[in-house]
Amino acid sequence: MKEFISHQHQRFGNALRGVLIAYSGDRNFKLQVWGGLFFLAFGYFMRPLTDAELLFLVLSYALILITELQNTSFEVALDRLHPEHHEEIGASKDIAATAVLIAGIFAGVVVVTILFGRI
Repeated sequence: MKEFISHQHQRFGNALRGVLIAYSGDRNFKLQVWGGLFFLAFGYFMRPLTDAELLFLVLSYALILITELQNTSFEVALDRLHPEHHEEIGASKDIAATAVLIAGIFAGVVVVTILFGRI
């Protein structure tokens, strides 16, 4: 059990280090993190939110951060493995960026849905 806890502690440390690396090294991830202030402000001004509204708001923001982290890690790995310009690598990066865009659109739909529910 002690070994299991030690292993989980190490994994958690690795994850935190990954967040710090992404935050300090990727402008887009930093922008997404600070974009969360919009979600906090929106939630504050639309209060009281129902449990479902709050859950969708938090989940849509988490989805943006998750896809941005995946996109960042994908781009870093591809740049390291294939630093010269390659059309297919560029297409792969664009596809990964599209995942972030779709997450952002979903978050927008959540915000608009909450707004229209209040009108």
